[in-house]
Amino acid sequence: MMLLTRTVGRPVVSSSDAAQVGTVAGLVLAPEEARITALRLDGAKDGADVVAWTDVHAVGPDAVVVKAAAAARFASTDSSASQDLLGKRLLTELGDASGTLADVAFDPESGRIDTLHTSRGERIPGHHLLGVGSYAVVVRV
Repeated sequence: MMLLTRTVGRPVVSSSDAAQVGTVAGLVLAPEEARITALRLDGAKDGADVVAWTDVHAVGPDAVVVKAAAAARFASTDSSASQDLLGKRLLTELGDASGTLADVAFDPESGRIDTLHTSRGERIPGHHLLGVGSYAVVVRV
């Protein structure tokens, strides 16, 4: 499993010419599938700041490699794409606070969310993720 905190700041490079196209700024999640749908980038050229997860070739210890044609190919238009997950308030479906989101463990090959790590030291299974919004991340209890 890979941790979001260890992925943020990693260079994102094109597989065809090894040119850096940006750095990992965060993830865009599909809560209903408990999967990553895209990588958010910092420092990308031409204002394109999101790469679809399907265009990610590999997530390694030193860099993320993306298919050349896909490298930073589109700008985010969805407001959820610009949200920072780390430090976001965690709420249960019953409205109870569960601290904040400290980390996200994910499978670097499939993009499946394995666990959500809370500031309280709890680990919530990824399939309990219900929603991600501007105010909070909501999980099933």
